[in-house]
Amino acid sequence: MQWLAIVTMLADHIGAVWFPDAPVWRLIGRLAFPIYAYYVAVGMARTRNRRTYVIRLASLAAISQLPFMLLFNTWTVNVIGTFLVSVTAIYRMERTDDPRLKWLWPAGAAVLMETVPFDYGAYGLALILLYRYVQGELMWLGHLAMNAVYWSMGSTPLQVFSVFPTFLFAFMIGGAVRASGSGGSLPALSYSAPRWLWRAWYPAHLALLAVIAFATGVRS
Repeated sequence: MQWLAIVTMLADHIGAVWFPDAPVWRLIGRLAFPIYAYYVAVGMARTRNRRTYVIRLASLAAISQLPFMLLFNTWTVNVIGTFLVSVTAIYRMERTDDPRLKWLWPAGAAVLMETVPFDYGAYGLALILLYRYVQGELMWLGHLAMNAVYWSMGSTPLQVFSVFPTFLFAFMIGGAVRASGSGGSLPALSYSAPRWLWRAWYPAHLALLAVIAFATGVRS
């Protein structure tokens, strides 16, 4: 699944920059984000040190921001920043004892990410919440409902294809990712990407594509 996320994200970004009128590239790319979001939920469940996990996300977000801005000509915060805010809000929510206050954390994060804005914004937060707390048929139905809502709000209809990885997570991998590890933590896969490549790929491929884009005159 990690290799699939790497390849489909690369296809998505190549299509966005060089082939914006060819939707097949973006359709392929719809598979990438759910896989990354699921692995973030898994990382939240598996990490032995939440502080270290958050710092790692913050570092990757900071490193990725400049090449992201240059490649896509945007002031939007990159998707690792979305993961960072989402993870921080969920951790804070889970440490808040008062049930009346718990959901203020993700609600505040959603408002922040829609205001600034962040890549995928509140949609990304909602998907991580879905993977962390929902399982089985409700997981992919919930994701399908999210896509329908965002489509009605003007999102690309291609986003509906992002539900396919969620279907696999719900029925073939294990379901919700519990903090206790008792839910559907992702099993070790024999074809997982090396850890260093998985962590470095996002900022590295953005930087490479940005250099190529400027060298070929696509960005100036």
